[in-house]
Amino acid sequence: MDFFSHQDRARRNTWWLVIYFAITVVTIIVAVYFAAAGILYFATRDSEVPFEILAWNPQLWITVVPAVMIVIAGGSLYKTMQLAGDGHRVAVELGGVKIQPNTRSIDERVLLNVVEEMALASGTPVPSVYLLPNEEGINAFAAGTTPQNAVIGVTRGCVETMSRDELQGVIAHEFSHILNGDMRLNLRLIGLLYGILLLAMLGFVLIRMLMYMPTRSSNKDDGKGALAIIAAMFTLGVALIGIGYVGVFFASLIQSAVSRQREFLADASAVQFTRNPQGIAGALKRIGGWKQKSQLKSVYAREASHMFFGQGVMSLWFATHPPLNVRIKRIDPSFDGTMPPTSVRQHKESEIVDPQTLQKQRKEFLSAHVAALAGVDHFESQPDDAVTHIGHPDEEHIEHAHQLVEGIPSQIVDEVHDPLGAVTVVYALLMSPESSPSRDQQWKQIDRFASPAMTAQVKRLVGKTDALEPEQKLPLACMALPALQQLSDPQLGTFRTTVAQLIAADERWTIFEYALHRFIERRIVRSQPTASGPKPNPMQIVSSFADVLATLAHLGGNTQAESAYHAGWQSWKNGPSELPMLDKDACTLKRLDRSLDVLHWASNAWKRAMINAFSECIAYDRRSTINEIELLRVISDALGCPMPPVLANAPIAAN
Repeated sequence: MDFFSHQDRARRNTWWLVIYFAITVVTIIVAVYFAAAGILYFATRDSEVPFEILAWNPQLWITVVPAVMIVIAGGSLYKTMQLAGDGHRVAVELGGVKIQPNTRSIDERVLLNVVEEMALASGTPVPSVYLLPNEEGINAFAAGTTPQNAVIGVTRGCVETMSRDELQGVIAHEFSHILNGDMRLNLRLIGLLYGILLLAMLGFVLIRMLMYMPTRSSNKDDGKGALAIIAAMFTLGVALIGIGYVGVFFASLIQSAVSRQREFLADASAVQFTRNPQGIAGALKRIGGWKQKSQLKSVYAREASHMFFGQGVMSLWFATHPPLNVRIKRIDPSFDGTMPPTSVRQHKESEIVDPQTLQKQRKEFLSAHVAALAGVDHFESQPDDAVTHIGHPDEEHIEHAHQLVEGIPSQIVDEVHDPLGAVTVVYALLMSPESSPSRDQQWKQIDRFASPAMTAQVKRLVGKTDALEPEQKLPLACMALPALQQLSDPQLGTFRTTVAQLIAADERWTIFEYALHRFIERRIVRSQPTASGPKPNPMQIVSSFADVLATLAHLGGNTQAESAYHAGWQSWKNGPSELPMLDKDACTLKRLDRSLDVLHWASNAWKRAMINAFSECIAYDRRSTINEIELLRVISDALGCPMPPVLANAPIAAN
């Protein structure tokens, strides 16, 4: 299945989740009804009118159904809203501590390096990474609602026992969950299960309250009445706990049904991403040979157990993950079942890049895909490949991302991992060419808003950023985003103002400037990648598609714009009727920005057709510029369809 099929499958699984949840709720309501009926029967059996246990008692049903629905729905809604937005809350609840981008720990730097490479290779934002320092079990997870707000969590046991290749296999597995739409389903499942388990929590609360209630009274009859009430409430508390643990049974069933098959898929995707079966197979063997296996101690581990790389908690009924032997055998058919003992290991500085033995392969790749772009403005593009690789980066994309990072001077890479250093790198990237008259104006703006020390640092960096290849600049800016998220509100306000002034200095926007500005506003300032507001109707989506397509057609800067626009429409088989193309002057970046926010609401089928149309448009003249490719990636990102870097093939000299 491709990216869009995976997304559709995730949506279908959501409906199955709703069905499972509804069955569970009905079962719990029936159990509560008969528990309440039994309590009323024993409480009134000595009275003149004892309660009669019936399968249908309208008054009792009218009381039980709304009460249970309010408790479960209220608990689920509360937890869902608590986890809405991103995965930071999940990571913190599990005991995670955010790894700072400028960490000096070798183990943490290797981990961040692997995550950065995978993010750049897949076209997703670089996610924040959390370390679970108190967890010795080998495990990891991805949490969030979209690739734009995902986080990755890794246990201390995972970092301390795995090689770089094994870490890459684990991270590739988690990126599969990010790209395939599993994370949103995972968070919804946590919310629904919390509502089910809330009944047991209420039972415990009720019994604790009874422990502090007075039971003695000067009036003998009142004392008997109080004891009867306490006995009934105690019985109700025990019943709620029992019914709650029936909910635990069904929760485990739901988690198992939703999780197990997706783990096989994520394992296979990790092999596809890295082309290294021994990486993820080795990681699974590490779990099998480790004293703590993949178990977590956190009290929240059970409700999040379906999110983990390995079985996070012991289950008496249904495991959320397939057996390790089965997972390894699917990846490595030669596996004989032996799990070698796992021990703590130390990462080395050299592991922050690939081992020395791969230097020759890297150089060959660099000459074929990166160095060939020096001084070249156009190259052949294959639009079908662009759509095919959405959500499915392969080994070449990961190696390409590695080369992009390795080709950046180490001083810049060090700076981009520090919050204030990342600010100076962004300022340096936004500086106009040295010969441009607007550069003096930009220096004045930096002097106005930045400290003298920061201004001096920008001057030291700008020569190095000027020398970067065009295709290195946007990935470098994306690498800066996690560090920029650490800025305080006043620092962020000054940063945004300065960025706006630097962009406006020459009174024109480049594609790089537009992409950087959009990423800052959507990923740092806002918690969500799209603007809020009412969902647009289909005609608004079609109109916005036409605006974006026209912008891409005019971006080529040649007389074939109208033909390219028409080619894009024609690629959308059985799509809407073609709308007239906007004039070039009407295709402003502000209009493009609004249109992209509208297109985010399109269905998966429409998104697939749109991205294919955009690809056909820019490839119409068979000569795609880096500007066109970068804008296509920005558009794809805005639609929630992360696109890996487009690899160069057979460069063509510019006119």
